[in-house]
Amino acid sequence: MKQWNVRYEGEKRLEAFVEKEGLKEASSLLVQIMSGVNRAEPLRRLHAHLKKLLPKAVISGMGSALQLADDALQEDEIVLVFTLFEKSRIEEWSMVFPDDGNFDAEAVAESLAQKIGKETKGILLYTNAVNADVESLVIAYQKRINVPVFGGLASSFDSSDPSPMIFTTERILWDDAITAVFLSGEDLLLTTDTLLAWETIGREFTVTRADGKKLYELDGMSIKEVYEKYFGEMTREKLLYLSLAHPLVRQSEEFGEMTRVLLEYEGEYGIYTGKFEEGEKVQIGFGNYKQMVDSMEKSWQLFSQWPTEAYWAFICISYTRGYVDLLRKSVAPYRKNLSKILVAITFGEFGLVKNQNAFLNNTIVKVYLSEDPEARFAVEPVEVELDEKDRLLETFSTLVTSSSREIIELNHYLEEEVKKRTKELADLNASLEKRIRQEVQKNREKDKMLYHQSKLASMGEMINNIAHQWRQPLNIIALVMQDLTLKAKMGMLSPESVVLAEKKINETLKYLSDTIDDFRSFAARSEEQPHPDRFEVCKTVREAIRLVSVVLEDVDIRLELELPDKECVVTGRANDLKQVVLNLVYNAIDVFKERHVEKPVIRIGVRQNSHVVVYVHDNGGGIEEGLLDKIFEPYFTTKYQARGTGLGLYMSRMIVEKRLGGRILAKNRQGGALFEIALPIVAH
Repeated sequence: MKQWNVRYEGEKRLEAFVEKEGLKEASSLLVQIMSGVNRAEPLRRLHAHLKKLLPKAVISGMGSALQLADDALQEDEIVLVFTLFEKSRIEEWSMVFPDDGNFDAEAVAESLAQKIGKETKGILLYTNAVNADVESLVIAYQKRINVPVFGGLASSFDSSDPSPMIFTTERILWDDAITAVFLSGEDLLLTTDTLLAWETIGREFTVTRADGKKLYELDGMSIKEVYEKYFGEMTREKLLYLSLAHPLVRQSEEFGEMTRVLLEYEGEYGIYTGKFEEGEKVQIGFGNYKQMVDSMEKSWQLFSQWPTEAYWAFICISYTRGYVDLLRKSVAPYRKNLSKILVAITFGEFGLVKNQNAFLNNTIVKVYLSEDPEARFAVEPVEVELDEKDRLLETFSTLVTSSSREIIELNHYLEEEVKKRTKELADLNASLEKRIRQEVQKNREKDKMLYHQSKLASMGEMINNIAHQWRQPLNIIALVMQDLTLKAKMGMLSPESVVLAEKKINETLKYLSDTIDDFRSFAARSEEQPHPDRFEVCKTVREAIRLVSVVLEDVDIRLELELPDKECVVTGRANDLKQVVLNLVYNAIDVFKERHVEKPVIRIGVRQNSHVVVYVHDNGGGIEEGLLDKIFEPYFTTKYQARGTGLGLYMSRMIVEKRLGGRILAKNRQGGALFEIALPIVAH
């Protein structure tokens, strides 16, 4: 195996080189173009000339932001790397992605896998797919391909075209595409190594808005706002530059810790080299200078261990942001072999991580190739001189790394403590909620018991009312029967008198039956009506008064009704309002009896403004001013509490507020107590 790194200086010099090395008829020749030139015309001329000059060669390559030429890393050059395989075979494959970037990753991975033979040792893979989801392709071929895949995503310093082109034997592909070269041979020895020298700094951010490779927000902030928190005012160019030096680092289920490089920034969102999932955590990264320095010595040692006739290095473009000097110093020990080295600057790298193929960023993927197991790269024992800036950066990176890890560990500890305390608080809240539910249930049961207790008290009054109301009708029936009996004994009983007596008795019996219906309606359990309906207030007040009218007549209490002609409608159960009105009437009766009020009067009325107001006003002397705020409390007995139980007014308030959705107030007006029940109006 032989390899040459040649800067392109025109067709004549290229032809002279090919002639000198005898490559014109070489059958297993791989030509890789590393181009810092993005202009189409000179590249097309070069590509056509290569095809004509080397008809049997496989052409591959990509745009590269830097090129290794004349023993140094340079810009805006075209470098050709010729690799002549003497005992191995090479085979090419390529594909152009759809314009919208959508493709069947599983099908493409299967197509790649079918090209692998028994002696395939590795796959060189180049792409310029900014819009296509290359990461999904890597995940798909992880399951099918067990040989190393290495290469990268084309790069450029031109922010308007960050990943310009890739090369195949047949053409130059400017649209999103991918190309692969399969390296096969029994004698081919191929080893890969990967360096990730980026560390996380600062706190974790949560991806709050993302759409595949488009990232909109972290913790509700735009990408620009996040970087401005750390690096000050940000222009588009500065953001693109800093996002390379300080990419976003995330944990991938498929690839472990990896970074994301910003390819394009559209103002509202950034297009990255890989996808984001909403809810995942990311951190800003920075290059660990000390780790980079240490890796240089490690690389020199590897050349003495692994067979090497050709060396390929795929270096993330992030290393060009602040670390170019170090990169240039790192090639010093290889001066004797620089012509055998390929350097490609990428926007994303294909490589192995823990023996598994992965799509990476911010790494250096190194590939050592040989067909001779005894071949070794000659490395000069050159001591790389680190200046004061290098030493300062080395110290600074060590300080930042250790401090950042301490901060992250502290944050994780605090997060665990917060989770622990939150769980304890949640358990306490659950316990409190359970106790509150139990207490609320007890209170409901108590209110229910008090309600029924008050209802029973009212029903006791009702029984007295029935006794009063039935006394006269029963007397009437008795007198009619006596009259019929007397007429029968005297022989004066006529058919007309029997019919008249029957009519009178039926009328009286109907009155008794209506009285029973009124009592049954009032005594019915409200719980049997789970869905309250609407009811007419004036009609309900009349029905309540009818239940107590006889009692009022017996104790010579004048009742004055003030009801409007237009009916008022509210939501609730009519029986609830009846019970409240009866409680207030019974309270007034008790006060009249206790205070021996002359000419007692109870005025009951309904008026409507913003609410429907039912009022009960008596002339019993009123309530002591100091007790007005207490009369609605449970078991607080005054002369305005029903029959000394201490429940009448309390239950009246509960019924009005909880069952009817209104409020009840007590005042002193014109020598007596005025109770007002305000109920919400039902919209028609």
